[in-house]
Amino acid sequence: GFLTPDAPLDGLRPTYETLSFLELFANQAAVVIEGARLYEEAQRNSEERAALIEIGRVLSAPEALRDLDTVYQTIYEQVKRVMPADAFFVIRYLHQKDALMIDYFIDEEVSYPTFEFQHFPANMKKLLFEERQGYLFSCEQEYAHFLNEEAPEIDDNLFGSMRPSQSFLFVPIHYGETPIGLLSAQSYQPDAYTRRHLEMLKEISIQAGIAITNARLNSELRDALKQAQESDQLKNHFLMTASHELRTPLTAIQGYLELLGAFGELVDEEAKLRFLTNARRACEELVLLLGNVMDTSRVDQDGVSLNLGPVKVINAVQLILEILEPTTTREKRPVEVRIPDDLCVWVDDLRLRQILLNLVGNALKYTPAFSKIEITAKGVDGDTLNERPLSPHNHLLDMPCDQFVIIAVKDWGPGIGAQDQGRLFTKFMRLDSALNSIQRGAGLGLYLCRQLTEAMGGRIWIESQGIPGEGSTFA
Repeated sequence: GFLTPDAPLDGLRPTYETLSFLELFANQAAVVIEGARLYEEAQRNSEERAALIEIGRVLSAPEALRDLDTVYQTIYEQVKRVMPADAFFVIRYLHQKDALMIDYFIDEEVSYPTFEFQHFPANMKKLLFEERQGYLFSCEQEYAHFLNEEAPEIDDNLFGSMRPSQSFLFVPIHYGETPIGLLSAQSYQPDAYTRRHLEMLKEISIQAGIAITNARLNSELRDALKQAQESDQLKNHFLMTASHELRTPLTAIQGYLELLGAFGELVDEEAKLRFLTNARRACEELVLLLGNVMDTSRVDQDGVSLNLGPVKVINAVQLILEILEPTTTREKRPVEVRIPDDLCVWVDDLRLRQILLNLVGNALKYTPAFSKIEITAKGVDGDTLNERPLSPHNHLLDMPCDQFVIIAVKDWGPGIGAQDQGRLFTKFMRLDSALNSIQRGAGLGLYLCRQLTEAMGGRIWIESQGIPGEGSTFA
């Protein structure tokens, strides 16, 4: 700086001696001022280092890594300690979509919901992938120029009450070379930030990248552990269920064959035929149980192999009824079929018949003898299915036709209560009423039906009031 000596009382210029004295004083003052400045800078550097150490400690604490929301809240609280932050954003990069999402947004201590950008502003992409140095904007106009008319479209219903920010900091978040997203601190005052604030936020972003990655890994580890525990429980449950369910047909087969071996010469031909017929039925039941187990294993490990094409629904249903004819005849079960002869659906023929065999087979097993079974099918518009949205993986929506087919199997059995309906299509699921019945099953049939239906772009559901005699409809 400089000194400006003045003598307003007499209006005279300073003398040479006065100037020499002032020059000497200025030199000494410069040393003192520079020392004070260096001390202040050292003090500030020390405080910033201490703050960063504290931020690193807080962000690495186990309680801060419970989940991403906790990490984001901790980052915000630490940023607020060292700089103005009227508004604060954590913007996550969605790798699969190549898009940005506001994962955490707080404005004047009010939290707002997550929000996905409809497009990826070019300069933000450049900041995240190329420059990686961060940006400081001292006014709203600078920020608008940075976006270059690519500002994200924001729903006024969600964010309309916010005041516009006047100062902005943006820094990228990386973990090593992996882009994670962006941090943004904003103030309602113009010129609220300096380069020191930007450098500070960049340092915080390094800690944030580690904390966010650790929280995500912890979450994935917890999920994997939970899945492993559930898989272990399912395995134990399956082993108990399978041993229980498979024992009955095996025991029946063994019993009838032993009877024939021991008393074959003493029983008449009609009794022999009855023994062999019952043994054959037990074999068929055993084949169905083992088939569901094997098919489920293949579906879970390798996915569903499909051979799609147009299939007449009536033909598939008639083939299933031919397979089940011995049962329907023996139990005198009327089966009513109401399906247009020309109704076609784009599916895998084998998989459709597999689904129908399970559904009609269940209707026969779990409903009283002599009760009716009804099989219907009809074409509907896509809008008709709004209340029952199709699978998000539905590839049939790519077809030029907006028609779908609803195939329904209706019985007049005991019905299924609402509390049980949501569990029906899960693996190894058998209701208490089924476990206590004489009917065998591994709890895989409906799970397999769901997997196959969704693989072909459809959805399976149940409609039932749980009232005995009114039955259930699987569609």
